Amino acid sequence: MEPPVLNDTTKLQQENPGPARRLFLISFVVILAAISAYFLLFKSPSRPTASKTSQLLFGPQEQAYAPSLRLGNFAMKQAENFLNQQVKIVEGDVLNAGNRTLLAVDATIEFRDSMNQIALKETRPLVPPSPDGLKPGQAAHFEISFDHVPNSWNYQMPRVTVSGLKLAEDKK
Repeated sequence: MEPPVLNDTTKLQQENPGPARRLFLISFVVILAAISAYFLLFKSPSRPTASKTSQLLFGPQEQAYAPSLRLGNFAMKQAENFLNQQVKIVEGDVLNAGNRTLLAVDATIEFRDSMNQIALKETRPLVPPSPDGLKPGQAAHFEISFDHVPNSWNYQMPRVTVSGLKLAEDKK
């Protein structure tokens, strides 16, 4: 068999890829850039389900004072953030029923699944650090938002426990 004979137009098409190939390459680059932008802007890094480390102490003195805090009036609502993502908001009150001023309070929030296993566990501030703090007998309202609650969550109120305190110095 004889090899196929190439005419002049076939040679020209092989040398010059033409507008179709150029359009394909440009489209490929634009799609790749769009996918990269999506992941950079809208996909946050995956969050571990383990607790984040509290910034506040929870030594023997703080643990002894923790029962003096009363957490209550829990409610949960849902909102939409500016990226049109559903955000779960846990709100409630913390009452300082003890005799010392609290300068800050951290809590660990645990979302559970249908088998009562931890689906999400994070440590967040209930009372942010403040020089005035939460004086004895005072209450403070808190709202904590979660934008990545796992689908395995059982849709029950998460468990909220005190996990860190900053006590004001005793004035003796």
